[in-house]
Amino acid sequence: MQATFDVTCAIPRSGRTFENILARFRALGADSREVEQILDITARSKALSSTDYCEAARFLDAAVREIPCFGLFVDRKRRHRPYRVGFLGHEWTFDGVRVRVEGEEPHNGSSLIRLDEIDCAVVGLDELLTMTQYYLGDPTAVTKWGMYNYHLDKPTDIRIAGSAQLTRYNPVLRQDVQDIVGFFLISKPSSRFHAPEAEPTGRGRRRSQPYPRDFLAHLERDGRRVFVKGRYQGVVATAYPELKVVPVEDVEDAVVEEGPGSVGLEVVQTGNTLKNKGLLLHGAPLFLSESLWVADYRRYLKNEALQRFIQHVEPVGYFDDERIRHFALWYLALEINLGDTWINRPPVTTLFCEQKDVNHGLRPYRLQTRYWRPDDNYKQDEAIALVERSRLKLRDYYERYKAELGNSLV
Repeated sequence: MQATFDVTCAIPRSGRTFENILARFRALGADSREVEQILDITARSKALSSTDYCEAARFLDAAVREIPCFGLFVDRKRRHRPYRVGFLGHEWTFDGVRVRVEGEEPHNGSSLIRLDEIDCAVVGLDELLTMTQYYLGDPTAVTKWGMYNYHLDKPTDIRIAGSAQLTRYNPVLRQDVQDIVGFFLISKPSSRFHAPEAEPTGRGRRRSQPYPRDFLAHLERDGRRVFVKGRYQGVVATAYPELKVVPVEDVEDAVVEEGPGSVGLEVVQTGNTLKNKGLLLHGAPLFLSESLWVADYRRYLKNEALQRFIQHVEPVGYFDDERIRHFALWYLALEINLGDTWINRPPVTTLFCEQKDVNHGLRPYRLQTRYWRPDDNYKQDEAIALVERSRLKLRDYYERYKAELGNSLV
């Protein structure tokens, strides 16, 4: 049996990232009719999932007759764990390279690269931090994806090539915005605390105090419970070893049900769920994440087809202009949506890149850069100057968009 493809690529088998990456593949030359068929079937698959295998298989039979690229999987994100139709695999040709695109569990992409079973994948930094902490010298220092390769200090071929820059319609700004998210501390309002700029409430010794700047460190000292999804438990424990982490299925619901002052750590993109449930967002996230192109670097060096494919999908650098523009839009949308309920909101430039981040490896690199890792000596001054120009550019984008969009949307 002979392989019919040159490159293997793993993507999520369902969900928003799956939909976004297929839309991207269509723009890169994948058959538009095939993509529409696949998206239509996966859009119906959640409603037609079932805990009865035979019932779910009937929809699978209909789906594969339409386009044979689906299989059944167990939807573990839902409590009753139904059988569901999901994307299994399909081959497309990009720039003369035959690519087998395979559907996987979202957290499996980096594991498959680590196990030498696939060439590349679309994954988020949250997955990488969860599944590959062992290879990082200091996982707590990797708060942005541009720092990941720099901190790899144990043997592994996993490398981030760049951002996939997948976008989705943002209802706040009413336009497409990149799928950036933050792993934030959230809480249910409490009479014990008030926003730093607000007036204290209560009387005498019971008067409220301003929320601490580093609320997580305060919670660690105070011995408070913090709700976290189980998959992030290890990441949080590494950053705050004394924190009382409680794993739950739904962080926002757990915070709401626990009562005033309860806290959790959750991935936040638009803030809509927090707003609807009356919850607060605190400070800067533990890390920022987005959809990334991740590859087996050893295979990349040896496989010309993989090189051509990665270059064709055009991974975007952390400091690329278009990414800076989308970062300004994402931050502005979150700011507008949450308003004063984003407590101790950091400036957009601070959230994007601080001086300590530069010292910890957040500097530009290209596909031509050895190991896709910024060098500590080569053209260091030029790299630092580019970082500063990027921060200024971000501030300009943010101020311009806030003037153009903010007043009309608030």
